[in-house]
Amino acid sequence: MSGTRLLLAALMLAPVCFSGCSSGPSGAIAKKSERDPRVSGVVVVRSYDDEFKIDGKDVPVHVEYAWDYGRAVAIERITDLTSQSTTVIDQPELTLNLTDGEEAYAFELAKAHPDLKDQIARADHLYGGFSYREAEDPACYHGSRCVHVMASTTSPAGDGWRKVVHAIVDLQAAVVVHPHYDDGKTEPFATSELRAKGK
Repeated sequence: MSGTRLLLAALMLAPVCFSGCSSGPSGAIAKKSERDPRVSGVVVVRSYDDEFKIDGKDVPVHVEYAWDYGRAVAIERITDLTSQSTTVIDQPELTLNLTDGEEAYAFELAKAHPDLKDQIARADHLYGGFSYREAEDPACYHGSRCVHVMASTTSPAGDGWRKVVHAIVDLQAAVVVHPHYDDGKTEPFATSELRAKGK
């Protein structure tokens, strides 16, 4: 265990209640929470149990890495399982994967975008969800939760895939920030192709 973690563990003082720790929402709010992860406040991405040595004793702890939608930052939460005290550490440089629910919401946002919905509706495969963070892109740096969303269709010869959509979605703002992310490998359906596919 590093000296830093020993110090962090030793600093645990009092129980902390986080966004979303109250009883679950109901009615319209419950329906919204099913699709918008921001309603949950803090979304835990991964966690594990460990032991920290504090004052010469092995203390069981529970460690969580999460995205705090209320403050737009990744956090580390360390809970002393003996005293139930919790320390929260902001990790602004940490890149976290998406939960299944966050990925589904990213896809939903892309499907609803006017420039993308017809392309995605006629595609054979919707995928992505991995993080996008660029210091030179102010829309997708600190305070954002940007991810890639892509859609592909089988090639006319049936021997490969043709990518028709590559977008960047920010879950923190719940918007498609770059509907036409240019990676040089995307070939959207032409209008005539969409018509031939029933659009």
